[in-house]
Amino acid sequence: MGKIIRNILKLLFIGLVTTIVRIIGQLSIPAGEQTVLAPSIFAQNGTMPLAFTIYGIFAYSLIAALFLLIRNRLTGNRILQGLKYGLACCAVWIVYLLEPLPHVAPLDRLTYPIADSLALIIMGLLLGWLFGNPVRRADKKKLSLPVLPVLAVTGCFLAGRLIQYFAADIYSCFNDKPVETILWCLLTGFTTACVTAWLNLYICSGNRVKRTLILGGLLFGVDLLLFNFFMPLVFAADIPDLILRTFIDILTVTLGCLAFPSRRNASEL
Repeated sequence: MGKIIRNILKLLFIGLVTTIVRIIGQLSIPAGEQTVLAPSIFAQNGTMPLAFTIYGIFAYSLIAALFLLIRNRLTGNRILQGLKYGLACCAVWIVYLLEPLPHVAPLDRLTYPIADSLALIIMGLLLGWLFGNPVRRADKKKLSLPVLPVLAVTGCFLAGRLIQYFAADIYSCFNDKPVETILWCLLTGFTTACVTAWLNLYICSGNRVKRTLILGGLLFGVDLLLFNFFMPLVFAADIPDLILRTFIDILTVTLGCLAFPSRRNASEL
């Protein structure tokens, strides 16, 4: 029990430091003008800094906790192990921040990825320091990209987004910028596929269904859910729309992850 409490306190510490770094990054971003979305209730009543801090500590602590699912198989020194995980989170957050949306200013596509990436890298370094496995040696085997699973995840993500654009008419720029939006879908699907392919190497379970749920439902799904719900802290977002897009993205990526082979066949790809 004592070890569990210590680990929880470590995760909360990581969440606090990461949130502080993210707030510093936010304060460094030039104030932008947008007229598409109204300010959130937190922005209107002046409680957004407090709400952002509380949610940030919760979100970053939980994302940090997901590192424990893969740390036992990660290679390299402790700091490198945490950095790898932080960079994997960065990749997913960056492509989602690049999504063509009506309220996103061109400058935001540069400043927000930088601010978020810096926070996640700090989170990764702290994870390596506090939770890294000191006994793992560097893996000298050449890693190859599993082509069929990557195509499956990319295709499932694209199909899910097209269903959302045509059937649910989710908040997007699809009607005004269809080509740019489709290219973003392909980029995001491919990036997510590469990240899940890398994470798949370090999941202990050999059971296909369990591994798929860990990959799509936890390592990707929880990360995306927490990322998306930073938005209502700032803007008066359409919550049902946000919930729909989040869970369909998680569902389609999870379905695509079923294509990853069992452990004994992984080397054949």
